[in-house]
Amino acid sequence: MAMAPPRLLRGLIAPMSPADWLPCHLQLLASSASLLHRWWLWLPSLARLRCPSCSDGLKLLLVLLLVSAALAEVRFVASASMAPTLRPGDRAVAEKITYMFRKPSAGDIVFFNVPTALQNCGISKDVVFIKRVIATPGDFIEVRQGQLIVNGVAQNEHYTAPHGGSYTMEAMRLPEDHVFVMGDNRNNSCDSRAWGPLPINNIVGRYMMSFTRSSLQ
Repeated sequence: MAMAPPRLLRGLIAPMSPADWLPCHLQLLASSASLLHRWWLWLPSLARLRCPSCSDGLKLLLVLLLVSAALAEVRFVASASMAPTLRPGDRAVAEKITYMFRKPSAGDIVFFNVPTALQNCGISKDVVFIKRVIATPGDFIEVRQGQLIVNGVAQNEHYTAPHGGSYTMEAMRLPEDHVFVMGDNRNNSCDSRAWGPLPINNIVGRYMMSFTRSSLQ
């Protein structure tokens, strides 16, 4: 089914019969001149269109950078406490949106400001740790011969480094607004086993992805 040319095109293109498309035909030249004349009349309107200046572009870039910093940030992994999930030298991306809508869940990897107990040991309050959430408010948690048990259920922790059942922990119940965090490398991690449950308010972001050093070279 043939379609009629749009109204705009009908106004710009003069109707011609097939014979009129012969080379050097005078009517073709006249029609082309008419078309050029119509586009010439449009030029003043096009000139009035405003393009962003260099200054506007820099302002836009600055706004985008500020928004990006508010939504996510990249952190350098300095220790092996989260191996094999994260290794020293990796760059890990923390997003800051998820916990605006929900509480941390077991299995989440979180970035957090060190709790008061560590600050009292001389660690700066500006230091950020990264650990995995093992249990959430109200949960009972214990470790028997290296086996993590939450609410009476033994956990299958496929993400941990081999630790040989070298640690135990007495059963405890987590208070409200606190989570229990551990490093995946249980034999080389300073975590809630040493300084207690982590206040949820200390969490600054959730792990989203990471880059290895080799991928950045």
